[in-house]
Amino acid sequence: MTTQFAVTASSAADKAGDIAQVIASLPVSLHQAFAAADLVGIAGGDGWVDAAKHAIESGARGVLIVDPVAFDVVALIKQADAAGVPVVIDATWTHNPAVAASADAFVEHCDADGFIEARVNVPLGSDIERVLLNQLSLVRTVVSPISRLRFARKNSRGYDALADLVGGASASLSAILSSSGPVSATLRILQSETSVEVELPSPVSAAPGSVIVSGPEGATLLPTQWETAHRAAWRRLHGLVDAGELSRDLAGFARDVAAIRTAK
Repeated sequence: MTTQFAVTASSAADKAGDIAQVIASLPVSLHQAFAAADLVGIAGGDGWVDAAKHAIESGARGVLIVDPVAFDVVALIKQADAAGVPVVIDATWTHNPAVAASADAFVEHCDADGFIEARVNVPLGSDIERVLLNQLSLVRTVVSPISRLRFARKNSRGYDALADLVGGASASLSAILSSSGPVSATLRILQSETSVEVELPSPVSAAPGSVIVSGPEGATLLPTQWETAHRAAWRRLHGLVDAGELSRDLAGFARDVAAIRTAK
């Protein structure tokens, strides 16, 4: 039997992460609460770390952060681990089901000589640092954390950067800020005869992402599923709380923040 958890979220978190819609789509697992709740959704703007600490102190069994800004999370990691509370970061791309579907293929094709291309298209006016954090989260989840980052261009219209990954592979990262096209992300690894590419829609879209593995014998489209990234993030948090497990999202987030802070 599926355990049903009560959820509460700030209006800002609800707007940023479509939380009311997610709850409505998971009636067996989640239900709306207006006071104390098992799971708490928090917007990732200024003050999100303090809000998460307060939620844990108030008895939350699980916390989800929507699109957080860069911040020191060392104290929050210690508090969450001590309380046994999983903290899931609802990054823009990470929880799209196509990401999990592509992971094995990327691991199989990635080695020290591999080259990864990552590109995102986001609306004009987006917070550049948040855009980069979300892209680093995607690369880390699918391939490997980034150990060094160097910018060739960075301005209000986007950025281009080169990166070294833990394990030796290299990557190019780019972001285009424009209101002329749909929000999307692409991640591709290139080898001498093979490639793996994942294309992701906006996190509010339930349309499936695509994963294509190409080689000398042709291209294969891997199966994915219809689900928004936001919904998948909440399902993951529910599963962690139900199983009594913690999350390593904050540790990965801290690593991404460090890569940005030391970038040249």
